[in-house]
Amino acid sequence: MHFSVSRSADLCLLAFARAAVGVDVERWAAPEVVADVGESLHPLERAALDACPPVRRPAAFARVWTRKEAYLKGLGTGLGRAPHLDHLGISTYGARPVPGWAVSDVAAGVGYAAAVVVAERH
Repeated sequence: MHFSVSRSADLCLLAFARAAVGVDVERWAAPEVVADVGESLHPLERAALDACPPVRRPAAFARVWTRKEAYLKGLGTGLGRAPHLDHLGISTYGARPVPGWAVSDVAAGVGYAAAVVVAERH
């Protein structure tokens, strides 16, 4: 049995699976945090984030960051693996496909983003 836990402010997200799993939940960050931490994203994610209207950047950043952190937890590396190495995307239509992994956004309410990743078993 594999599990993953994440907490942000008043929310907690738990996942249990028969394969490697990772979760993350985050409150939308302030614009200065988005600008600073956004520099650590994959180059295509940074470009997409920069192209977003400023009012939408906190939500877009939270989306990509939760996908990325959940994925890194699923890998077992956490932030020990550089965030710029993996391209998960900022799209509201879902994450970019990652071979061997199912990546899904999780509804977390206004002002939050959350994601779960599970290793695909063949």
